[in-house]
Amino acid sequence: MATIYRGRDMHMERDVAIKVLRDVYSTDPKFVTRFQREAKAASSLQHRNIVQVYDYGQSDGNYFIVMELVEGTDLRRYLRTRGVLAVDRAIIIAHDVALGLGAAHRRQIVHRDVKPQNILVGRDGSIKLTDFGIASVYKDINAERLTTTGMTLGTVQYYAPEQAQGEIVSPAADVYALGIVMYEMLTGRTPFEGDTPVAVAMQHIQDPPTPPSHFNPGIPPALEDIILRCLEKQPEMRYRDGNMLARALEALEQGDASLFHPLHNSGLLVATDSATVISPPVAGGPSAGGVYQQPYQHPSNPQHMLPPQGEPVDPAYAQAPLMVGSQSGTSMDPTGATRPFQRDTMMQSDAAAEVPQKESRAAGIITVLILLAAVVLLGFSAFLAGELGLIKLPWTQSATPTASPTQEQVQVPDFHGKNWSEAEKLAKEKKLVIKPEDNVKTGVVIAQSPDPNMNIAAGGTVTLKFGLKVPSGITNVNLDIARQKLREAGIPLDRIREQDAGVNAALSDDTVVRVEPAEGSELKEGDTVILYVANYSKVEPTQEPTAEPTETATPSPTPSPTPTLTPSPTPTLTPSPTPTPTELPTAMPTLPIGGKTDQGNPSQNGQ
Repeated sequence: MATIYRGRDMHMERDVAIKVLRDVYSTDPKFVTRFQREAKAASSLQHRNIVQVYDYGQSDGNYFIVMELVEGTDLRRYLRTRGVLAVDRAIIIAHDVALGLGAAHRRQIVHRDVKPQNILVGRDGSIKLTDFGIASVYKDINAERLTTTGMTLGTVQYYAPEQAQGEIVSPAADVYALGIVMYEMLTGRTPFEGDTPVAVAMQHIQDPPTPPSHFNPGIPPALEDIILRCLEKQPEMRYRDGNMLARALEALEQGDASLFHPLHNSGLLVATDSATVISPPVAGGPSAGGVYQQPYQHPSNPQHMLPPQGEPVDPAYAQAPLMVGSQSGTSMDPTGATRPFQRDTMMQSDAAAEVPQKESRAAGIITVLILLAAVVLLGFSAFLAGELGLIKLPWTQSATPTASPTQEQVQVPDFHGKNWSEAEKLAKEKKLVIKPEDNVKTGVVIAQSPDPNMNIAAGGTVTLKFGLKVPSGITNVNLDIARQKLREAGIPLDRIREQDAGVNAALSDDTVVRVEPAEGSELKEGDTVILYVANYSKVEPTQEPTAEPTETATPSPTPSPTPTLTPSPTPTLTPSPTPTPTELPTAMPTLPIGGKTDQGNPSQNGQ
């Protein structure tokens, strides 16, 4: 839809990213509207976890957006190179994205297209949300509904059920999509997959997701519970918005995720246009004036989880989380101290406000002790241990260390250049499972994760990216050979064009002397492969007539006349000296003077 350039803001002296709508779309009112919507939506948001938009406009028919330049990559490529992420790293990424979504949700903006491609991972560890191209203001009851055509605007693997059914979406749809992203970061796959977008959409609507611990037993149960709550079919069963999810992840670090559980709010009220979130007492307890002290420190090292309460942290990263309600913005504390959250209104009941922190902690400890006692009692019965799901996971985890050494390891083969059926056959031989990226199976494999020759467990999943790429070895070969290689690469005939190269062929048949795009280039949608052909048969007849005149020109100055001229004088010259008798008659008059005429006879005889 758009091309992104790196630019320089001369006025502000900073590098920027310039997003320019492609010419093919600049004349389409729908695409222009979507492009302008993205610019307006993003420019109204100021948050450290959202790519900032500096300017947007139009010049000579070119629509552009000037935005913050992020040095790094997107989460899709990040996962492709890193594979399944560690739990702490996945939580940090999800938490930062949730904060960015919370900032948008406070302004009643729903992203509607949360997916790894729209999450940027900076080299400095920063996480930023981008591309609000199909965002909408959910409060508007006349907002654009998602039609069958519009289903292509988002990625169906990350659709919320209400989004797949074409209903108006709320911030809970973004929470659902982020739940899918968390699932993928921790398992290497999405919960719903199918051969067609419609099949995947129906799974979102009807099928429950497989618990992520089925694919990764190392996922903590509390984190799995948060993910599954994000994936509830009914929006009201999920976390209401990004801020609520961010608070749940923070509470998970503090060991008390139930504080922000959608079904166990414990007095937590949902924020509306006029109301503010009413939170239960948390670390630090209530202080005078209705101010709650809640410490949260952003990690200075992105490879580690949020530090425990009271642990020293780099002051540059100490930050108070955003709160749901009318307040907006991020509070940075240079001292690293905790920052208070001030409620806009005091809606909490007196009874709830007077609950001491210690009593709440004591109740939690008693509950934990009761659960531990129940687990110990159930441990005496293997039958009960197998029947009750609460203790099934710990038994599985305890057996994992003894089973892991015997788990078969296989080497990931090289799938590059293979079509889906070939890749499927190879994966079956290697005892692996393959998954197409974005559910695309056309063309050949142009990228894979994990990389070839890496060792993974048997039955592991390899993600394959299918596409069309110009094969190598199609220049300086016969035209038929080049066509065959293009067909083997999966490029259809309607995307192949031949053009006269305007030069003579060096071989005895039609030869491809050049190709555009170059060999090895990835074909984008609408690209055509152009073969520049040198035609030998057209050049050969033109050379023969030019050769014939040169041969007829050489016999014209034949040396035969010169030898005929030289012998002709020699015979005429040789007989001239032999008729010496011609000189004798000149001397004959002297003879008659002697009176002897008979001397002429001997002379004649002598002749």
